[in-house]
Amino acid sequence: MRAICLASAIAVWPAISCAAAECADPQAPYCVPFVGCVEATGEVFRGETYGARRGPLWATSSTGARCYGRWRRTLLGLGFGVATFRCQDGRIGRSTYTYFEKRSGTAVGNGTFGDGTRVRFWAGWNLEGYFASRAPDERARLACRPSEMVPG
Repeated sequence: MRAICLASAIAVWPAISCAAAECADPQAPYCVPFVGCVEATGEVFRGETYGARRGPLWATSSTGARCYGRWRRTLLGLGFGVATFRCQDGRIGRSTYTYFEKRSGTAVGNGTFGDGTRVRFWAGWNLEGYFASRAPDERARLACRPSEMVPG
């Protein structure tokens, strides 16, 4: 399944096709996989971001919506950034990455669509390790199962 692509794991959100665990083009510079979860519905997004400080992102949702956008690091530094995106089904949104989990190298963020629907995002090369390290009760609270977001 093609997915949303987020830029670098130390930043935030760009667009292109990819699987959640690898980039479609392994030769592409600064390609980082990302996944997202709409908390109200369990809709899953998978994609990629490109760039070291800013760049494009893309994703595809479990409902088939394709989304494209741009991300950039903020002045706060490592692990902080913002992304804006637009989906082909008419949704628009914004995401902010505010946490960088050092052990797995995963950037963690929250976003909203224009109608206020909340979405959570994770970007990095070790998403499986990140989700595996979460406490079972924390994983149980997620609207999307990690196994749906990060295919094994």
